[in-house]
Amino acid sequence: MRDLLTFPAPLLLRAARRPARAAPHPRKETRVTRSPRSAARRTRTGSSRCAALLATGTLLATLGLAGAPAALADPAPAAPAATRPAAVVALGDSAISGEGAGTDTNDGYFPETDSPTNYCHRHPKSEIFVTDIPGVTPIDLACSGAQTGDLVSDPELAKVTGPGSGDFGEPKQDVKLADTAAKYDVKMVVVTIGANDDFDFSGIMMHCLAQYFPIPKDQGCRDTIGSDEIRRRAKGVQPKVVAALQNIRQTMRRAGYADSSYQLVYQSYFNPITPDIRRNDYLGKVADGCPAFPEDLAWGHNWVVPTLSDALRGAAEQVPGVRYLDQRRVAFGHEVCAEWTSSPYEYTNGDVINLSEWVRNGCDSQIGIPGLCMNMVRQSYHLRVAGYRGEGVCLGQFYARPELAQAYCTLNQQNTTSIQPLTPGQPFGDVPEDGAWYQLTNAASGNALDLTGGGSYGDSTNGRAAITYPATGGLNQSFVLEAKAGGSYELDFSGNRNMCLDANAASTAPGTRIQQWGCTGGGNQHWVFKPAGNGRYKIADSQDQGKVLAAGATLDAKGNPYVELAADTGAADQLWQLTKLGIVYVHG
Repeated sequence: MRDLLTFPAPLLLRAARRPARAAPHPRKETRVTRSPRSAARRTRTGSSRCAALLATGTLLATLGLAGAPAALADPAPAAPAATRPAAVVALGDSAISGEGAGTDTNDGYFPETDSPTNYCHRHPKSEIFVTDIPGVTPIDLACSGAQTGDLVSDPELAKVTGPGSGDFGEPKQDVKLADTAAKYDVKMVVVTIGANDDFDFSGIMMHCLAQYFPIPKDQGCRDTIGSDEIRRRAKGVQPKVVAALQNIRQTMRRAGYADSSYQLVYQSYFNPITPDIRRNDYLGKVADGCPAFPEDLAWGHNWVVPTLSDALRGAAEQVPGVRYLDQRRVAFGHEVCAEWTSSPYEYTNGDVINLSEWVRNGCDSQIGIPGLCMNMVRQSYHLRVAGYRGEGVCLGQFYARPELAQAYCTLNQQNTTSIQPLTPGQPFGDVPEDGAWYQLTNAASGNALDLTGGGSYGDSTNGRAAITYPATGGLNQSFVLEAKAGGSYELDFSGNRNMCLDANAASTAPGTRIQQWGCTGGGNQHWVFKPAGNGRYKIADSQDQGKVLAAGATLDAKGNPYVELAADTGAADQLWQLTKLGIVYVHG
């Protein structure tokens, strides 16, 4: 959505570059750790940053330049595989090229990809270089701003993907892959692509930030764009990703590779933002790099990224033999502005201006504010070095377990980064964890546990009724679990963790309404999760575990079922699927 480049939005001015440093979370073997939280609370160091007005088009630099597609030539005859060095190859856009790593490395991109005519911004600390896969040469062919069409030279498949962005005049990525496949024995091709096509993730970010800055508007982007539009966009990009993956298969076959001789991995996108922010005052959020309504941050984190990821997972499942690695959880607790951490330990950038780009390369294109250019802000809302390291750890683990068709990468409360298996076509199979927050989905209807009329950050209204409602990603559909006595959990409203899910009047009688109420520590606010098979749970009242949460027969004025206590029968309307959305710092 290049026409949005004229809308104002804030970026954080970085007057001096941070010195190069290693990822801030030392690791042993496959662990990625962070400093203790007391250290994470230290004040921001390195470069100074101040608020500035910029075009919203600067706030997720995933755009490229138009260019004509290169023809797919027959690859040169390859030497026998046994005589070629082994390699692993990355294809795709800025999420995998290494765009955001410049923040921590004095813009240490490969020089040929950091010039006035080429901003592919491939980086030696991007994911493909930090997998710890032994005996392979990592090769990064990705380019910031790439679209699915930039991976496709086949004219028939290009009818599906479109021409692409042009990759700053570089050959199509499948052409480069064919050349690489002739020179190396390729063991894995990992692909991240699709966010710059119909989904237009950068445009969504632009719009959300413009709704808040410089003057907050009456509605956030969750209302002006809406969840249905996100579904439509995700559906639209899916066939393009399928075509791109089919083309990669075709390219490797033409290079003499059997499908079984290498791993083809599609990898989804990280989640750069969180509603679990350190502070919600206007100037504080501008300074921290997340100037947006917290309700929009929740929508982006809980709905936009998961909806895109689910569509991309579906695309991978349509191409035989493609493995899928989900990275939406790699930055849990370390997103920009996350309460769990502080700026030096964030895995993702906020909005940033890189003045050294102007010094090195001049101005590639004006973005609406005199003196500020697109190349100065490309690193915004991308993974930093620690984030790429987390992704690389998981990719290395996934490579080492070829028996897994799918897996997801996650960072847990102990700051261990690891993969967990996924079953194709099935949900994640999450379990209750202290300090994690969840969407709770009713097995009978597929609708989410919701607080009627709620959803505003900081809401402290007693008596909001719990209902089931179609999932929207709102704050009123996410709950923090805090461990309590007897294996029970308190379910806190994620927008105000002083408000709890409560059985009205402490009653355990069937039909008792469930509501939001100020946390008291009472047994009627403590809940026991009982496994019910297939990743579902009964949520029992700690005062009488024979009574469980159910989507009742009584409806509110809009036809939504109230959530009530019911005698445990094991019926579907008493079963709940947990979807883990993030981790938080547990206040106690």
